[in-house]
Amino acid sequence: MAGKRNYYDVLGVQRDATQDDIKKAFRRLAAKYHPDAGGDEKKFAEVSEAYTVLSDEQKRREYDQMLLFGGIPGADFGGSGGRGRGYGYSGTAGSWQDIFDNISNGEGAFAGFDFSQLFGGQGGPRQASTRPAKGGDLTMTIDVTAEEAFAGAQRKVTYTIPSTGERQTLTVKVPAGAVDGGKLRYRGRGEFGANGGERGDLVITTRVAEHPVFKRDGADVRMELPISIWEASLGAEVDVPTPDGTTCRLKIPAGTQDGKTFRFRDLGAPNVKRQGVRGALFVTVRVKVPTRLTPKEREQMEALRDADTRTYREGVDSHGA
Repeated sequence: MAGKRNYYDVLGVQRDATQDDIKKAFRRLAAKYHPDAGGDEKKFAEVSEAYTVLSDEQKRREYDQMLLFGGIPGADFGGSGGRGRGYGYSGTAGSWQDIFDNISNGEGAFAGFDFSQLFGGQGGPRQASTRPAKGGDLTMTIDVTAEEAFAGAQRKVTYTIPSTGERQTLTVKVPAGAVDGGKLRYRGRGEFGANGGERGDLVITTRVAEHPVFKRDGADVRMELPISIWEASLGAEVDVPTPDGTTCRLKIPAGTQDGKTFRFRDLGAPNVKRQGVRGALFVTVRVKVPTRLTPKEREQMEALRDADTRTYREGVDSHGA
């Protein structure tokens, strides 16, 4: 029996391989040998026959028993009489054309495989066998800090081509002003096409982390600025941080109310759709009331209260009970 191969050898898996291992091995070999992709018809028929048996738990148990007792059913693929000594299940010991017919009809072990995804969206292994087909798009997500999204960044990523298992590396250029959920398309870096068809694209989605101070609204940026009751009452000038790391001066008028919003043009984030254009920075003030007062502060506050003759609830009291 030296030199003879069994179905496990054909798929390149161990005898204790899981069903997932067997499926992955078949998918890889099918993509390599499928005739629609310019592969070897005979080899494709061999791996298809092996998969038909090993993917079926009952057939696999019977096959393993035969191996245990010294037989190697399905050995010598392609040799003299190799096909005639196949495992013997209906549809697996016939010609490779029979296997293709089963695949086309979604029968048997191949019912769970979508061959149109393996070969760039073609309808099936017997349709448009010589027509070039573009490969499918691949997708991935990269995490970006808020600072990187404001200023732009470069990130090296590595991904796998599903049909071949090939690992590819790409330097991703995250544009200044990148938004959460934004998409970057790299043409010709996706799945390989069939029959000379062009490759699909790689689509990368940016997932931008939240900033502790700034909140994005497209290119516009919003923030809240805490101020004291003294600054709100008397007016003040306050330095405000901006997304690019600098500061701007905000003049708070005397009598500013909580929730008042100020707008700074061109101090937001870069607009990824309009080069050279930036959004606005919106600053909303939040008046902070002291939670504790010293005895002297309380005395002064009470004096101000007693001297205040303004009506603050006009229009509300008149609607009371």
